[in-house]
Amino acid sequence: MAEKDIEKAAKMLRDCTRLLVFAGAGLSAESGIPTFRDQGGLWEKHRVEDVAAPEGFQRDPALVWRFYAERQQQLATVRPNPGHFALARMEQTFAPDGFLLVTQNIDDLSERAGSRQIAKIHGDLMAVWCTRCSWRGSFDVPLEPEGLLADERTLPSCPECGSLARPGIVWFGESLPKAVINQALAFSLEADAILIVGTSGAVSGGYGLADNVSALGGGVIELNPQETCLSHLADVCLRAPSAEALPALLSLL
Repeated sequence: MAEKDIEKAAKMLRDCTRLLVFAGAGLSAESGIPTFRDQGGLWEKHRVEDVAAPEGFQRDPALVWRFYAERQQQLATVRPNPGHFALARMEQTFAPDGFLLVTQNIDDLSERAGSRQIAKIHGDLMAVWCTRCSWRGSFDVPLEPEGLLADERTLPSCPECGSLARPGIVWFGESLPKAVINQALAFSLEADAILIVGTSGAVSGGYGLADNVSALGGGVIELNPQETCLSHLADVCLRAPSAEALPALLSLL
């Protein structure tokens, strides 16, 4: 991470009044949460279509619930890293309405670090949705995987209609929550800069967020150890892990 690059990025943020952050799995990887499809990652022992698609849930809801219960258990053992805390501090400098963290992550590490202005476009690991009616809720504590059996009576159910419930995650083939993505897109049309953290953009293409900011003359800062599908939009690239680069960037604001 070149000193001139981080100084350039810091100046862009100092001149900014509305900052959009677009974060991916790389932000939480340094807390011990495996990134999507990485070697040794959490999808390795399961086909994506079995645990992250509506068809997989229809075939074997118990398998899917055990998979996400294990992720909940894992989440309870990890903590936010310096990158999460740095973003929470940045939010405070742009308060009350000049900051939005749009995250692809389904964990709660950003919230635990103190972030409040968050748009979670892929859902939440602790969320639960009814498969039949409009009820949506959340778990206070992680589920126990061992108790989730093939008998659907052992699986989470809707307290309103009694139907089988599902994890509150946006799976492959499903639409993003309309209100959340509209919030993100609307903010991208007003932002002075976007900070892209730990996402390749390979699956989503960045949802057009960086394109919007760039097209309207805003600054684009990419923070990722590797070049990505979004690098061509960046005015400056910080090639370093987020837990290292975000605190360094914060120190210059």
